[in-house]
Amino acid sequence: MSIEPIGFIVLLLGLLSMVNGARFAITTLCLSTLFGAAAALQLPALGGSSIQPSHLLVLFLVAAALLRPAQTQATLASMAYPGPGFWFAAYILFSVASSFFLPRIFAGATLVYSSARDATGMMSTVAAPLSPGSSNLSQSVYLLGDLACFAVVSGLARLGYARFIALQLIVASIACFTLALIDIGTFLTDQSYLLDVIRNANYTMHTAETISGFKRIVGPFPEASTYGAVALAYFSFTLMLWLERVQSRIAGLATLFIGPTIILCTSTTAYIAGIFVVCMFVLYCLKRLISGPATAPHVTLLVITLFLIPCGIVALSLVPDAWDSIAGLVNTTLSDKLQSQSGEERTAWNTLALIAFVDTATFGAGLGTVRASSFIAALLSNVGLTGTLLFAAFLYSLVRASGRHMSGDRQMRTIGNAAIMASIAQVASAAISGSGTDLGLLFSTTAGLAAGCLATNTSPRRATRSLANRTPLETSTSLMRAPMFSIR
Repeated sequence: MSIEPIGFIVLLLGLLSMVNGARFAITTLCLSTLFGAAAALQLPALGGSSIQPSHLLVLFLVAAALLRPAQTQATLASMAYPGPGFWFAAYILFSVASSFFLPRIFAGATLVYSSARDATGMMSTVAAPLSPGSSNLSQSVYLLGDLACFAVVSGLARLGYARFIALQLIVASIACFTLALIDIGTFLTDQSYLLDVIRNANYTMHTAETISGFKRIVGPFPEASTYGAVALAYFSFTLMLWLERVQSRIAGLATLFIGPTIILCTSTTAYIAGIFVVCMFVLYCLKRLISGPATAPHVTLLVITLFLIPCGIVALSLVPDAWDSIAGLVNTTLSDKLQSQSGEERTAWNTLALIAFVDTATFGAGLGTVRASSFIAALLSNVGLTGTLLFAAFLYSLVRASGRHMSGDRQMRTIGNAAIMASIAQVASAAISGSGTDLGLLFSTTAGLAAGCLATNTSPRRATRSLANRTPLETSTSLMRAPMFSIR
């Protein structure tokens, strides 16, 4: 194991998180999820695996919660039956168990594209017989980190930190936009090497690619599709907050910033998932307009999506040069994608993944065994029908919580719904191009925030009253650090 220069900074921030408590830990975690191309630790013994800063910081986030009994109790309560946390924990624990047993039970039963990387960080481009590999362990560790992140964030939201967590996600979305501008600026000035310090992971970097004259925006991530998926999640979160007038000024500013970068990132994943997300928001606003109460932001979004955007497309068609550029970009990223080499490779991955699902009698080959190009194909081929149904139960439980939580604090309900929209956006993106079953720590953060905000038996006032009934030893380390203000 070797520690990268950025790893020392992460370790320092982690220690400070344990000392300063939840707010500092959440701030560093939210910002660290942006550095998807960075490695804090390198693990040559595990096939050259890279540990990202966010995954390392999760350990300190958990440690900070465990040092405070009230936060520990809230963290454990977030996984109680029949809430979303219970189903998420069931899905992840089943996945981890499958990573040990299934690759050995079905060894040699089918051909797969392995998720394991070699010492150079490259994945095999040749199908090989199913067998255990280093990715079984690494993916298990990642998923357990996701579960820990979900539980802690959900517990903190129950204790009254939801507004603070929402603010940090808004700040992270603005930081994501800033890093996209830096990516474009360093590319245009031929100074891309300045970002090498946050692009040191053992991944294949697609940081200098162009399509139809457009620079593919990758920001702090290894490729445009990853940036597009993350930006779309932030866009969904901030847009919902703006629509419901919760922290509306900063949320509206973040939405205005991050939205154009999704269009300019030239990611097929972002475009297709973005259409799905926009349709969800249009239906949501139409529902509010019909059943009420609708506000000015709801009407504004409907006018933009149903009138101004179509008018803008018609206007562009009257300018031949601009129209040809846009049409070329659309053809390259959408129409011609399946005929490209990348499209053919991804189709082959999904085909073998689905064949592996059948060849293993729907049990799956085990977490981290099969590489696919769709989250759905990855679920079926890795954790089988059982794991897929467990994840579906988790997602259903999360969405259903929004329908049950119709009373109480309006801001908490809005933050929870915004987090659900961000989570759905990430699932939609992964369903198009996700290579594995790990949706990442940003998904765990938004899903945990949604579960904590929409818990039917919890509100900030009730949590505070319950803490008041505990011993001073239990409350002293949590109430002192609980945010005692409301950010509007």
